[in-house]
Amino acid sequence: MLNLNTNTNTNTNNKNDLTKSIFFYSLFSIILIIIFMITPLNNVFLLSPIMKIVIIIILGYTFYLNITQIGILRNKQQNQNYNGDNAEFIGQLNTNIFTGYIFCVFITLLIIFVTRELILKSLSF
Repeated sequence: MLNLNTNTNTNTNNKNDLTKSIFFYSLFSIILIIIFMITPLNNVFLLSPIMKIVIIIILGYTFYLNITQIGILRNKQQNQNYNGDNAEFIGQLNTNIFTGYIFCVFITLLIIFVTRELILKSLSF
């Protein structure tokens, strides 16, 4: 997401930390999806459903963090003056808000996919 430069370092650090958290939780959930849904560990009786639930929780938390980031960007966008000097900055904010929504859609698709796999595996036993 966009690095929002403000005068307060703590405010900028919080926004950067949120972006880093979104990245690391997304990366961790993708690694878990690869390990526990594509590899033969998918067939382990108790481990697979537990890890799928963990994946769903991590993806849900990533979704929450991303929505929080979008809210921060929307607030920043509303606080900007709409003059010619800020047109480029507002364009960047709009782009980042839009890509944040697209990322939310992909996270939702992953949650649906993992939930579907969890339900199908539990019905087959």
